[in-house]
Amino acid sequence: MATMGSLNPSSKTSKPVSLVIFEGGRVQGVLESQMQMVRQGMVLDLVERAREAGFTHILVVTSYPELALGLEDAAVEVVLDKEIERPFHFGQRLRDVVEGCQLEKVLYMGGAAAPLISSGELQYMREILEQNEEVFLTNNYYSADIVGFTPAAALGRLNLPAIDNALPMVLSNEGGLRYVPLQRTLGLNFDVDTPTDVLIMAVHPALGSHTRAAVENLDWDFSRAEAIKELLGNPMGELVIYGRVGPNLFQYLDANTRCRLRLYSEERSMKALGRDARGEVKALMGRLVEELGFAAFFRFLAELAGGAVLDTRVLFEHFHWELSAADRFASDLGRLELISHGPLREFTRAALEAPIPVLLGGHSLVAGGLWAMIDAGLKDLPA
Repeated sequence: MATMGSLNPSSKTSKPVSLVIFEGGRVQGVLESQMQMVRQGMVLDLVERAREAGFTHILVVTSYPELALGLEDAAVEVVLDKEIERPFHFGQRLRDVVEGCQLEKVLYMGGAAAPLISSGELQYMREILEQNEEVFLTNNYYSADIVGFTPAAALGRLNLPAIDNALPMVLSNEGGLRYVPLQRTLGLNFDVDTPTDVLIMAVHPALGSHTRAAVENLDWDFSRAEAIKELLGNPMGELVIYGRVGPNLFQYLDANTRCRLRLYSEERSMKALGRDARGEVKALMGRLVEELGFAAFFRFLAELAGGAVLDTRVLFEHFHWELSAADRFASDLGRLELISHGPLREFTRAALEAPIPVLLGGHSLVAGGLWAMIDAGLKDLPA
């Protein structure tokens, strides 16, 4: 576990913090292509807000030539990563960038990490890193996509993780850096991993102009997300929430939703701990699905509540389904004709045919996604 401590501003001259944004990967199929365009808009908005926050050095590492071209007038350093033919290892690539560009203090962010973040939140993180040494900060200690650390050279003494989620634990356990907790805000805790997250952020007023323009070009069905949003504000309603739900989110939900909640949380940190990779995920809800069958399971949920929000990745790992991103995304959007995996197609069909609206997605749906949906609903209320 990380060591927490009070901040000790360095007596040395403050060194600049470099914002390093990773955005890349393979793109297959129409939905992934659409997601890539939305994420490109998110990176452009993030760069603008980082400039407002006082970052003077912004570095974008991407495998997308279109994004590199779009950043030509943004006064940022772009590293076009053409090495996507070999397996991508996050920690090694980050260390290569830090050493190759001689960075001293780093705030790392995934390209889709924080579409609703404010320039004030970015400035707050920059100032912490500028004014302190031997510290790290993160938006989620157990499943991060925003991590700041100083010195950047600390990466050289670590057994670096293959994914960004586990970097904070390594910085603490192996690097010996002090953990600086951040306030939990929507801007720091809502990210975009799946199409469902795009459906949710589309209704939020803090969405940046580049991202909003990309979202408006989509032909997706927003009706299930709208139905869940309405249910959250209905004092006579009841909602099932399932997946990797943390206690902080539940406290927020309990304080800000008008409907009753049935919350079932399991397999938190399954990715950061490598349980999914080792095939160790076991879910109580997954066993219930197996016992009842897909259609009967969703009919049973309709007996419990007027809507359901499901982190399906826990169920998929429990079932030991090996799914492509294209199949997962098609399931989230209910696009049966695009799903190649037979059992997943039937699972998704059962969800669509349920007597209640069912919203499918990943971890971010039952973390920042619900938070963003409630926040957008609150902002819709008359002052």
